[in-house]
Amino acid sequence: MVELRDLKIGAPGPFLPPWENALKNARLIDSLGYDSMAFPDHFAGFIPQGIWTPDITPLAFIQQSPHTYYELATLMGACAVATERVNILSAVTEPIRRHPILLAQTFLTLDHISGGRAILGIGAGEIENVEPYGLSYSGQVGRLREALEIIRLAWSTNDPFSYDGRFWKLRDAVMSLPLARDSRAPPVWIAAHGPKMLEITAEFGDGWIPTLLQPSQYGESLRRIQHHRKSRDRSGRFTAALWNWCILAEDDAECERLMNTSLAKAFALLLPDSEWKRLGFEHPFGDGFHSLTDYVPMRYDRDRVLDAIERVPEEVLRAFYMAGDADFILKQLEEYASRGLEHIILWNATGMFDLEKTRGSYGIMKEILTYVKG
Repeated sequence: MVELRDLKIGAPGPFLPPWENALKNARLIDSLGYDSMAFPDHFAGFIPQGIWTPDITPLAFIQQSPHTYYELATLMGACAVATERVNILSAVTEPIRRHPILLAQTFLTLDHISGGRAILGIGAGEIENVEPYGLSYSGQVGRLREALEIIRLAWSTNDPFSYDGRFWKLRDAVMSLPLARDSRAPPVWIAAHGPKMLEITAEFGDGWIPTLLQPSQYGESLRRIQHHRKSRDRSGRFTAALWNWCILAEDDAECERLMNTSLAKAFALLLPDSEWKRLGFEHPFGDGFHSLTDYVPMRYDRDRVLDAIERVPEEVLRAFYMAGDADFILKQLEEYASRGLEHIILWNATGMFDLEKTRGSYGIMKEILTYVKG
């Protein structure tokens, strides 16, 4: 059995109003001993408004829309002040809505506010948060690469600098806010899945934070990153992280019931067509569908989504969710750790599918945390 004592565990940071509840939850996460709070950076959510109804999810009674998010940087700063120990991580932002210099300044500011606890989690972005708002999503991978070069420049000098790229051209730019943590810049964790993104992670990243990868896939991608790092003579600390969804219940029958709720199936549609094909199925949204690059939920009506939900098989649900009791989840964590995982963000989605299961699921989450933390 792989030793889990060194595994770091994070939780999603609170991102919904009212602020009083968000503040309470941030302090609770810090007091329970989680290693990180991971904050999404969204305008839009993953669920179409047409199925955000009481017959699909009880959350519709208490939250008007699935597209409800506090603004990332403001929220991270407020939670940093309200906590003492937990790291604060964007999971993840991108350099389309936020200019690279703004990202450099924002995360240095957060590092100052938090006393050196800020982590810049960044990726190429999701089309749902970009294209509907009048911004171009084309060239998103190349744009990320240039942004990381600019952020590195901004954090390395107080002097004016220039940059001549395809997406950004800077002339005599300056951003001289000093580094906060013993003259070290905030770590940069990159959300990467495809070959080009894995290379970018090796070149620029201090960590890697993908999602929805099975242990074997995770290990293979991490080996690719390590190979690229070695070829570039990159050494130093590198954190292999992961963001996964989980359903927590004491017996398999209850997990199966929760997974087969309509809302749980709707989230499972985010699994890309390549994974559906690997499991022997066709994605309801078509050949080659990938949620990051293709899915704008606001453009999917209720009937289309309900039809897709009916076509989500058990195998896809099992691939999307880590589902089980504390012992089962710990065995899965051991399998990931054996492939190199060092830090996992566990999104406990159980209460989204049955509000009455919320308290029990967080009891299981506490068991997992207690075991790992000893």
